[in-house]
Amino acid sequence: AKLSGTKLGKYQVGERLGRGGMAEVYKAFHPTLERYVAIKILHIFLADGENFLARFQREAKAIAALDHPNIVQIYDIDIENEYYYMVMELVEGNTLKKRLAQSNAPLSLWEIVHIFRKLASALDYAHQKEMLHRDIKPANILLGKDARVVLADFGIARILSDTQFTMTGGLIGTPAYMSPEQGKGQSASPASDIYSLGILLYEMLTGKVPF
Repeated sequence: AKLSGTKLGKYQVGERLGRGGMAEVYKAFHPTLERYVAIKILHIFLADGENFLARFQREAKAIAALDHPNIVQIYDIDIENEYYYMVMELVEGNTLKKRLAQSNAPLSLWEIVHIFRKLASALDYAHQKEMLHRDIKPANILLGKDARVVLADFGIARILSDTQFTMTGGLIGTPAYMSPEQGKGQSASPASDIYSLGILLYEMLTGKVPF
């Protein structure tokens, strides 16, 4: 992990927590506040789209305004040495993707109902704020301590929606959970998120996705 052990802004970057098609996530430390955080760094090649900087700042500000116990809290956004990054709360725990992969310990009905209700509450709140997630999938759902359920990566797909990456044929989103309209390249709506949530519920109940 090339950024581990370096400094990004006021943050001391530690171990890499994960890597996806859109970004890398690192654990970091804020020395003044003596607080550990998670830093999501968008891949540089995705920042080539026209007006990316303005869109990044606008959408990140809207995401940071979301205040719900089941949505990851954003502390800061910044740009340094061509790194576009978002600083957010560090949720210690597992992802739903890893939890579903534990075939020796399937989800109980109580867990499924608990996770689904928390996610539905988060989406209902965000949709009332006219914010869409656009990429609901098990990897974006964090299972923290005390049975906390947290939805991550809110709006990241929106930030990257007009980049060169999408214009050259890449898809922002995950096909197995993507609504039909998103798969056709049409505009997303609250119903798109609800569709993805339905796919997620199906997978939690059966252990596989329907399509």
